[in-house]
Amino acid sequence: MSNAMYNKIWHQTQEALNSLLDKESQKIDPHKNQVFIFQMLATFYIKYIQIFRKLENVYDQIVHPQKRILIRKMLDGVMGRILELKNEMVELEFTEFHYFDDILQDLKLAPQQLDIPIPRYFLKEKLEVIKGREKMLAQILADSELATTSMVGISF
Repeated sequence: MSNAMYNKIWHQTQEALNSLLDKESQKIDPHKNQVFIFQMLATFYIKYIQIFRKLENVYDQIVHPQKRILIRKMLDGVMGRILELKNEMVELEFTEFHYFDDILQDLKLAPQQLDIPIPRYFLKEKLEVIKGREKMLAQILADSELATTSMVGISF
C-alpha cells in the first residue's frame, strides 16, 4: 500500500479514537446494572484493540519521522488504555477471563480480532537484547549438557 493509504488509515483511526474518547467521557451512573457496565467496558476494550491494531500497522509502514513520533505516542496511550480497561473489567467481575461472544457478534467480528499482537517496534528496538539473551541461553544449555555428560560417566 502507498503512503497516502496509510495516512488515510491513520486519519480514520484518529477519528475513531476521538469518537471513542467522547463516548468514554460521558457520565455514567455508577449504580447502574453491573452487566451493563461490563458490556460498556468490554465494547470500549474491543474498539481500543481495533484501534491498536490499525495504529501498529500504520506505525510500522509510515516513513515520515515526525508522524512516526506522534503515532508512537498515540500507540503507547492506546496500549495503556487497553490495560486500564482490562484492569477495570477484572475489578468488576473478579476474574481475568471474560467472554465477549455477544459483543463480538454485535460488532460482526471474529474472535481472532481480539488477539493483541506484540508491536513490531518492540521486537525491532530490542533485537540486540533478544540476541544477547539467546546467546546466553545457548551458552547455559551448552554448559549444562557438558555437566550432564561428564556426570554420566561417573558411577556411584
